[in-house]
Amino acid sequence: MMKVEKSIGFKDMHPMQVDAIMQLIGESLCLASILGEAELAATEETADELVKLFGGNGVRAVIIDR
Repeated sequence: MMKVEKSIGFKDMHPMQVDAIMQLIGESLCLASILGEAELAATEETADELVKLFGGNGVRAVIIDR
């Protein structure tokens, strides 16, 4: 049987660390939206998995026409 290691989650991090990760995700999604729909979808999927890995609820990108 494989030994399962305890990992760190958002609840274990300093609030500034959580803010920095979320800022990076937000900037990444913003840049991906400029590149195109496929790039945004791929970045959204990666960001969603990252946030869930740290114990969050996930990420969803919504494009708002101005």
